[in-house]
Amino acid sequence: MYKPRLYQLLRFIIVIALTVLGYVLLTVGFSYLYPLLIASILAMTINPIANFFEEKWKLPRMMAVSGTMLFTFAFLSSIIFILFSEFMQGTTFLATHLPDYVQTFSNYVTSIFDQKIMPLYEKMTTYLQALDTSQQEAINNSVKHITENISVKLSESLQSILLQIPSLFTALPSSFTVTVFILLAAFLIANDYQQISLFSQKIIPHALQTKINGVQTQFKKTVIAYVKAQLILVIISAFLVYIGLKLLHVNHAFTISLYVAFVDLIPYVGSGIIFFPWMIYLFIVGDYALTIQLAILYGSIVIVRQVIEPKILSSSMGTHPLVALIILFIGLQIWGIIGFIIAPLILISIQAFYQAGIFQDVWKFIKG
Repeated sequence: MYKPRLYQLLRFIIVIALTVLGYVLLTVGFSYLYPLLIASILAMTINPIANFFEEKWKLPRMMAVSGTMLFTFAFLSSIIFILFSEFMQGTTFLATHLPDYVQTFSNYVTSIFDQKIMPLYEKMTTYLQALDTSQQEAINNSVKHITENISVKLSESLQSILLQIPSLFTALPSSFTVTVFILLAAFLIANDYQQISLFSQKIIPHALQTKINGVQTQFKKTVIAYVKAQLILVIISAFLVYIGLKLLHVNHAFTISLYVAFVDLIPYVGSGIIFFPWMIYLFIVGDYALTIQLAILYGSIVIVRQVIEPKILSSSMGTHPLVALIILFIGLQIWGIIGFIIAPLILISIQAFYQAGIFQDVWKFIKG
């Protein structure tokens, strides 16, 4: 009676151990293997298009793959060029008017200093002169200590920023090398895609091959669904920003909405990186009406996104909204900001494994 239970427990421990081992190997090896992984995904993406050119237009395989990659590159470059042109127009407008904004801000700060801070300083000076020597010395020492601490902190922060600049320039050649490797690897994989597929079929057992194909198919579907969901969220946010800014009669609303669409992909911060400095500036210069209006617009965007994100993810990927929300929360708690990137990948993988029947097979193995 106890033997079957013992064997089930043993098989359960084996599954857990293999899962932990796989996680460790993936964590350690990802930094070395991610270029090859990206190249494989790129090759699988362009392979159907290359097959179409090869079969319909009777092109050689190498020419079909090269043409597909060049067409994809040209198409993406055209889109980037159009967006970049719009960005440049809006940025030029901001750069032209930025000195006026800075001058207005400077005048406002100077006015506050003359009207508020200087009278307060004179009152404090009068009060300090009424104190005895020991009290004045104690206050002066405290102020000096606070000032030195602030100076040290600012100096350390500036030094840290300056020390990171060389590392950014150092990373550029490495990034260029990785990009070239990914493109070459994608070309070679796509060019010999059929041979690689036949070779993998020979060395991998048929049953395992069937499961791998099932996971691969479901993973493609889930990735496409996730990308579609993210695009929908970004488009909704940008659209709301554009409509809101148009109603507020803000210049270059389309350019600002493009900026919001771009930064909306930044974890934790999102569109707040644009709205918060903007609102602070407007509040300082005394434009309280536009400050309140932008705060309402930003709050509406945040609320709408938080409400619809789990729903869109679940409807696009076929998971329950609560499951999507729990996985996003767990990812945030375990990995912090990076969890917003890792959690969707985990959600995609879980969905792909579930649809391919991997969890059912694992459960059957444990039960015996």
